[in-house]
Amino acid sequence: MKILYEKISSNERQILEVIALIVVIFVPWVVDLQEIFRKYLNSHPISPDDFFWQVAIRTGRPVASVILFIALLLAIRKFNQGFVMNRKRVYHDHSYAWYWFCSKILGIKSCDLVLVPIPTQFKLVIRATFPEYPLDETEYPVVENESDSTVSVLNQEESTNLINIVLEDTYAIDERQIPKSKQGYKTIKISRNNGADNSRHFSQKYIEEIIKCVRGLKGKVLVNIYATTNPMNTKHIANRVFGLGERGNVEHLYVFQQSKGGRRRFEEKGRKIF
Repeated sequence: MKILYEKISSNERQILEVIALIVVIFVPWVVDLQEIFRKYLNSHPISPDDFFWQVAIRTGRPVASVILFIALLLAIRKFNQGFVMNRKRVYHDHSYAWYWFCSKILGIKSCDLVLVPIPTQFKLVIRATFPEYPLDETEYPVVENESDSTVSVLNQEESTNLINIVLEDTYAIDERQIPKSKQGYKTIKISRNNGADNSRHFSQKYIEEIIKCVRGLKGKVLVNIYATTNPMNTKHIANRVFGLGERGNVEHLYVFQQSKGGRRRFEEKGRKIF
């Protein structure tokens, strides 16, 4: 119940807009618009100022429904241009289809990545679902005088094209947290301060080390990502490391969601990004 309440409360604006779009479709079928506006129609010929509204009222109900729907949708899209999705501080575990609908149909231009599952962050950034992903840079201070990120490799002799990449940032990741079915594959762990620094920082060196490691993979590879990166680092990793389309050497990318409780193991099945 709490999860449902959070989903509704964090999307109440969009939900009300969807309801309004549904309602406006049925208005011409339950309300006699021609009778209500009969005096106005008789005394006002169609003009450029009210052309669409007069057409909606004078024509049949199907045409009126379509015109009213389009007019309201255009108004909603204009209204949403300055709106930032996900600003309420609740967990935003929404489907990608909902994000796509809010962006492409409702016209929302910006989406906050805070409290969004990491796999969803990757998908939203790589697919450029929204034009903007605003983050408060003061919440992710740049790391000063940071030592180089550490890279370790397990199962290096494994010759398959499936690679595990562990991105250890705000929290440490133990090998046992990776699904057992994936533990035997070649695994590259890239760590910022060995996951010992739980504070959220943006690290240019960390991003560059990840770029170097991924570019160094030979041939076309399938990559599994297990990450504890903060939204700022995730945004840069998704965009600069994996957001290259057909120009990159990663053929398929899967990002695994970490469970909230217990040993915080990663789910058995990853979420496909591309």
